[in-house]
Amino acid sequence: MVSVSAHSGSESNRKDLLDLLMARLAVLLGDDVLERGRPADVAGTDVVGTTDEAAGAAGTPGISGTPGSADQSNVIAATAPGSPRPADARTLLESIVFACLAESTDDERVVSLMHTLGWPAHYVCCSIAGTPPAHDVATCAASIRSQLPPHADGTPQDCLIGEHDGNLVALVRVDDGTSPDQVAHIAETCFDGHEPICLGPTRQNADGASRAIRAVINALFALNACTREVPQPMRCEDLLPERALMGDEDARDELITSIYEALKGDNPNDPTLQTVSIFLDSGASLDATARALSVHPNTVRYRLKRATEICGWDATDTREAYVLSTAITLGRLRDAGLWRDDGTL
Repeated sequence: MVSVSAHSGSESNRKDLLDLLMARLAVLLGDDVLERGRPADVAGTDVVGTTDEAAGAAGTPGISGTPGSADQSNVIAATAPGSPRPADARTLLESIVFACLAESTDDERVVSLMHTLGWPAHYVCCSIAGTPPAHDVATCAASIRSQLPPHADGTPQDCLIGEHDGNLVALVRVDDGTSPDQVAHIAETCFDGHEPICLGPTRQNADGASRAIRAVINALFALNACTREVPQPMRCEDLLPERALMGDEDARDELITSIYEALKGDNPNDPTLQTVSIFLDSGASLDATARALSVHPNTVRYRLKRATEICGWDATDTREAYVLSTAITLGRLRDAGLWRDDGTL
């Protein structure tokens, strides 16, 4: 599997090929094909093959999750004005949008493609991912779509579905008739309960949609390296450190914002962050922390309890201590200015 944070090909080549795809799609996709009232067909074998070619030419993984390797001429031929229209142009377009979002491409062209599919400029969305029962992708995708409440006007709920590394990933709009809790229930109902199921974060607009998709993909991949038992279904937050180490910007930002900055606070004299940091560095020793700070061990206990109330993570728990340690390290690196222009270390 290629991490969704690792891009194959140069950025300029990917953008040029995305422009090419959009130009060809503009010829192929008419209003009669993209009627919002007609839900997209499930990604079957023919559609998957077409999408892999398109995504491969764009330097992104196809919905099968493998690096793009298709010849560019195949994509041009498949989308040339003189060639037959795809059996389901809407499904092709959805698959291309999904591949772009999974590869961090969320610029105005992708926003335009999503608008063509009926997505508004501003929306709230969340993601889910899991293994289709009996590996039947088509049936699982159809089941997810059928269980989503329609819009007020009766049209199908906005939903992008793609396959990545054997897992089905769905991005669902949750600000118009659908709630994250409903989406979570659908995930438990539609995915194979004997395989990991991941509930993604709630985010906004195209940039957030990209982060939400990458969050569930990275979380399921990181699970392979996790030695502890995780809940079923799990949430992306259960693997924040692993995702951050993989280069997942959403995980890194959440660790810094919800933990490091929360513990740091606005008061430079607040000892909470310092206490947690020393406690972690001392091997979770109350006495050693108290000596280092010249305070009573009960004072350390109080501060650690307050830290848990502030950020929701307990420094006395082995796993949560790892989450806190990762967040504090990332926050200090950020404060030291050790980020490149693209946001990486």
